[in-house]
Order: sequence, then C-alpha cells, then structure tokens
Amino acid sequence: MHTRVFPLLLLLAFHAHAASPGGSLSLSDALALSLRQNPELKSYDWDIRAAEARTLQAGLKPNPVLNYSAQNLPGSGPYRGGDIMENTLELGQLVELGGKRQARVNEAAASRSVAEWAYQVRRVEVLKNTTQAFVAVLAAQRQVQLAEETAALAEKVTPMTQKRVEAGKANAVEVMRSKVAVASAKIELEQAKRTLATARINLAVQWGAQTADFDSVKGDLEGIKALPKFSTLVQRIQSNPEIARWSSERDRRYAALAKQKSLAKPDITVSAGPRMLGKGDDLSFVVGFSIPLPFKNKNQGGIAEAEAEIAKTDSERKTSEMNVYAQLSAAYQVLLRATTEVELLNKDVLPGAKEAEEAVMQGYEAGRFTQLEILDARRTLIQARNQHLRALTDYHQAQAEIAALTAAPISLSRK
Repeated sequence: MHTRVFPLLLLLAFHAHAASPGGSLSLSDALALSLRQNPELKSYDWDIRAAEARTLQAGLKPNPVLNYSAQNLPGSGPYRGGDIMENTLELGQLVELGGKRQARVNEAAASRSVAEWAYQVRRVEVLKNTTQAFVAVLAAQRQVQLAEETAALAEKVTPMTQKRVEAGKANAVEVMRSKVAVASAKIELEQAKRTLATARINLAVQWGAQTADFDSVKGDLEGIKALPKFSTLVQRIQSNPEIARWSSERDRRYAALAKQKSLAKPDITVSAGPRMLGKGDDLSFVVGFSIPLPFKNKNQGGIAEAEAEIAKTDSERKTSEMNVYAQLSAAYQVLLRATTEVELLNKDVLPGAKEAEEAVMQGYEAGRFTQLEILDARRTLIQARNQHLRALTDYHQAQAEIAALTAAPISLSRK
C-alpha cells in the first residue's frame, strides 16, 4: 500500500541521504528531514502500534474462571455439626460461539489498515507543507536580493543628484528625495530580511526544530514546466490517500458488522470441579453449563448501527472526492494564472521596465530627465520584479498542492 500511495517516498528512500540541518538545503534534504523527524508523523507511528496491539488482544481467548462455593455451613439443628456441609470448587470456561473471536480479529486488522491510511494522509500533507515552506524561503531569499538591488540603485542616484545640484541643474529638494528613496529602500530591505527569518523558522518547524539551523535553501524558482491537462490530473486523484483510504474504511465497517452479528449468538459457559461433602469424608464431582436465552436482546441495535455505517460509506467517499476535486480545480487555476503571468512578465514587462530604467538613468545623468522620472521608472521596475516573484511563488505553491492532491512526486529542480 505504501509504495503506491506516494511515489516520492520511494524516490527519497533511494536517492535522499539522511540529511541534517546545516549548510545549504535542497528540497529533497528538507523532505527527508520532515519524513524522519516530524513530531506528528511520529505520533501516527504510535497509532499504528496501538492498532497492532488491539489486533493481538482481539485474538486472545477468554480466561478460565475459578469459582468456589460453600453450602449448608454449620448452623443450628441438623446443620449444627457440619455433617451435611458442601464445598464446591469449579473451573469454568466461556466458549465463544458464532465466530466472535475471529470477527474481533478481522475488525482489529481492518482498523490497523485504516490507521495506516491515516498515517499516509498526514505524510502527504507533511510533504506538501514542507515543499510550500521551502518555496516560501526560496522566494524570501530572492526578495532580499531584490531589496538589496533596489537599495543599491537608490544609493547610486544620490551622488548624481548632488552633482546636478552643485552644477545648478537641480535644486536641493531632489537631494532630499534621493535620501528619502534610499531610506525607503533600506526599510523594504529590513522587512524582507524579517520575512525571510520567519519563513526559515516555518520551514524548520516541519521537522520539529525551533531554530533554522541551515544557511540557505537552494532551488530554481525560474523552472516552469509545461502544464499538464486538467483531465489527466483528475484521473490521478483516485490515488490520493484521502480517497484511497475509503476502501479500507469500507472493509473495517463490514468487519464491524460481522462482529455485531456474531454478538447476537449466545456463548456457553461450561464448568466442572470437585465437591466435598460433610467434613471432607466424601467427594463427588459436578459438571454444568450456562447459556443466555436471547428472547428479546439479539443485538438488533448494534447490527442496525453497523449497517448504517456501511450505507453512508459511498456518500462519504464521494464527499472526499468532491473536496479533493475542488481543491485540485482551485490549485490548477492558480497554476494557469501564474504560468501566464510569468510568461508575459518574462517576455514583455521585465525587459521593458529594465530597459526604461536604464535609459532614464543615463538620460538623468546627461540632464535629459528629471528625478521624478527616475523614481517612476524605478518604481515600475520594482513592481514588475515583485510581481514576477509573486507569480513564480504562486506557481510552485500551486504545483506542490497539485502534487499532493494527485499523489505525484514533488520536484523543484536544483540550480
């Protein structure tokens, strides 16, 4: 079951080394760390062990019962001397009928399978969360780089403006504007650094760490792949653990029904043992059995409840399918939008904004443009770069969402 749930798990098993924090992390490093150290996944391991223990317990036979009884104890009249006293020691054993023990074992085994699927559901979620947290760090690193470049551009203008003022080609107000632009750029840089620090902690939390004990992450945000057909993705959602688990859940509910039906059949308790008569001079043996008479209580309620649980299985599975389909559709729309946005930005917007900014800078130095035109050109370039970064981030976040929904391998190419 595990190998067909999420092919990435096999990929990690054979290709990802036992990563440790420190240095520069790749996506495979981060995923390996999360799979090995995520605290919630470890708790699911215990759930599976508990299910195994329940299976063991379900297969055990009832213990025998030792029963002692004393009758006709010394009293008055004919009972005064204890000559007719009876002491009985019996060993009783409950004999389960109707296949109760096997029904318990079957239900417990089916419950273990359900627990394994719950583990798989959470494991896919952890992989998705780790990937998205990794992308957030990668994007935050890029944002810091862009903020540093913006600050450098702002600082570059100030000496040029000062020279123009000294030459009488500009007034002192332009110098103030340049200094304001530099201060604003430094504020943006500081904010970008704080965002990066937060993103690093969010990534480290995925493997249970409280500090980001790594220098940076490495990956290629620019990598945009050809869009898969939506119909192809829809076909893959059946392998999503959230949907695939319902087969095991159905088996568990049928096993629960079988157990409830077995409980409708009464068990027999047989007993046997010695009986001492009088003061121990005589000895006899007693044998007996007891069986409930199921006149009214035939476990009708338990059986009806189990049948109702089975009846709603298809509706619950359909609900899961619809929820996954809705999430897939939303993520695919984000992927479409982000892909189109990145293509347009790469083709027209970014080259044009960069060229315009460089032309205005050269023209300003030659006295052909005003400082306001520089600020406007730079603002346009910054907005285009930030829009490009957001689109790339949205693309990879949506790709991770789709990969989890379709149980397909998550990949982010390495630089």
